[in-house]
Amino acid sequence: MESAKEKLKKLTASAEEPMLTDAEIDELLAASGVADTEGNGPASEDWTPSYDINSAAAEGWMIKAARCASTTEIDPDSLEVTSRVFENCIRMAGLFSKRRAGSVKVT
Repeated sequence: MESAKEKLKKLTASAEEPMLTDAEIDELLAASGVADTEGNGPASEDWTPSYDINSAAAEGWMIKAARCASTTEIDPDSLEVTSRVFENCIRMAGLFSKRRAGSVKVT
């Protein structure tokens, strides 16, 4: 079974330009920790590592988008300046963002 880190690397195409480092993948996972099936949160000693992997992937794609935001291409047919890599990163972030886990605090 693959680890959460390995899965996140795949979902973000971390080895493809613009790349995400192992440290960034670790940070994304840490930021996306959620309560486990027993209700233990990431701050608990009893927490079984559980993540909102879609949230982490969305954030990873946003980092990739930021890295290529200044790159441009000129479409020869319309002379329109675009960044297809940027647009793709934003599209991927949106796809994963729609799949984020939701939570509701019950008191």
